Amino acid sequence: MSKKSLSLRQIIILLAFAAVVIAGLIYWAISNFRWEEKEIDLGYSSEAKRNDFLAAEIFLRKHGVQATSIKNLSLLDDHRWRNIPLGQDDTIVLINANKTLTQERYERLYEWIENGGTLITSTQNPFIGSHTDEEDLLLRDFGITPAADHVPDLAQSLFDAFDNKDEEDEEQEESEEDSTEATDSQNAEQLPKQEAEETAKQESTKQENKEEAKQNDKKSTTKKTKKEDKPENYYRCSLGDEPNEVEFANEEKPLRFDFSRYDPFFYQDEDYDESEITAENETSVDTEANTAEASTEENNESTDDSETSHMVYFEVGAGGITITSDNTIWSNRRIDCHDHAYALWSLANHNGRVWFLSNQDAPSLAAILWRNAPYGVLAAMLALLLWLWTRSQRFGPIFVNKETARRSLAEHIFASAMLLWRNQQHPQLLTLLRQQIFARLVQQHPQLAQADKQQRSVFLQELTGIDLAAIQRALYAEDLHQPQEFANAIAHLQTIRKQL
Repeated sequence: MSKKSLSLRQIIILLAFAAVVIAGLIYWAISNFRWEEKEIDLGYSSEAKRNDFLAAEIFLRKHGVQATSIKNLSLLDDHRWRNIPLGQDDTIVLINANKTLTQERYERLYEWIENGGTLITSTQNPFIGSHTDEEDLLLRDFGITPAADHVPDLAQSLFDAFDNKDEEDEEQEESEEDSTEATDSQNAEQLPKQEAEETAKQESTKQENKEEAKQNDKKSTTKKTKKEDKPENYYRCSLGDEPNEVEFANEEKPLRFDFSRYDPFFYQDEDYDESEITAENETSVDTEANTAEASTEENNESTDDSETSHMVYFEVGAGGITITSDNTIWSNRRIDCHDHAYALWSLANHNGRVWFLSNQDAPSLAAILWRNAPYGVLAAMLALLLWLWTRSQRFGPIFVNKETARRSLAEHIFASAMLLWRNQQHPQLLTLLRQQIFARLVQQHPQLAQADKQQRSVFLQELTGIDLAAIQRALYAEDLHQPQEFANAIAHLQTIRKQL
């Protein structure tokens, strides 16, 4: 029994020790580790990359307004998209649609607006720009000129510039005369005081340098903290610039917009009544250069009897038209800036659907090249014509490289023999062939080793059947200078060698 009680006691001790260790580990983990939740920006989704106004659609749907994005302007032609008709209470937001309205489109669109439709458009179209002589029918009828197309009265501006120069010259002359008189009077009084002032200036400069160093240190630290404290949308929303304020009729305070990417447009305020919304283009003037530019702009505006704005609203029948200088303020990247989302909600008709129509009709590559580099295109065409002309011309006959086949052994032998014959070295062939025949004759017939020429010739005549004179001439003659004689001698020697 004692052994069993000890074993149980040991087990209990081990379990208690393990429990203490586990509890200690849990306490250490709780005290040293902390649960945190962080949001990591994974960028735009694939749907958001395809649709630049997806955020605006989601925002409107959450507030009970249906929204649809279309990457063409076909809705303006048929007033229907995928069996969804364009309702009288709908809202159309045109993106980059300046100078794209044909006469038929414009008439149907204007009739739809008079019956209660709402249109929001802009003066921008990066696909066309200001290089064409075309006019936007809607902007023309409402007296609006984009900033890129605005041309002030040059004659009046030149006269105003000359008048300003004359006034500035007169003011400079008067100021110079006053300054010369003041300096003459001051020089007489300041001569005895210069020595005392110089010593005081030296001491003051030392103190100022110390204070400037301290201030620079403070500024550097404040700049670092400011850079670190900048929000995520600082550059997207241009928070460093003053926003443009626009007054809405039903709002106590003006709404704030970021229209810093485009210049305001010009509109005639005499012929067309502007109601409910007017844009205030608030720009601060800090330097003299800016004041001069502002004065010239005011002169140009006064001569043209026009005003500048970023947003204008017109009542047309039962509907309305809102014209802005930039409709991309409602894109995915900028709808969260300032009051952009709330302004879209205020401008849209809540009883219908909101259509975002993005213009995708861009000019061809040839048109873009001709517009931006006409001289380069002309030079390239001229170079192409010159190249075609040089390729079409031919001087002299066509030279064809004939590929000859490889020579046979007989051709090589014949060529070498002809070379020896031309160089008068053909007797070498005879001597080599004669030496071979004599060596084989002595080897095959030893009894002829001591025989004379006549005996050998007679023996070879009996062996080959060749005339005795021909054999003697082939074996011993040295005056074989004619080609026929040389060929006959070689033939007879070949016959003798074969018979041996």
